[in-house]
Amino acid sequence: MAAPRMQVKCGVNNCHYWQNNLCYADALEINPQGDGKANTSDGTCCTTFKPRS
Repeated sequence: MAAPRMQVKCGVNNCHYWQNNLCYADALEINPQGDGKANTSDGTCCTTFKPRS
């Protein structure tokens, strides 16, 4: 796997794109949770997540 273009730290080690605390996805999609408004990072969700097989 090639090194990421932008370093994105990730602690979700059961994601397909996770490697050594970095995200190796080609692109990221981050969306708000719940009512569509994020007021803190807790109100966001990485929808790029793909379970590791």
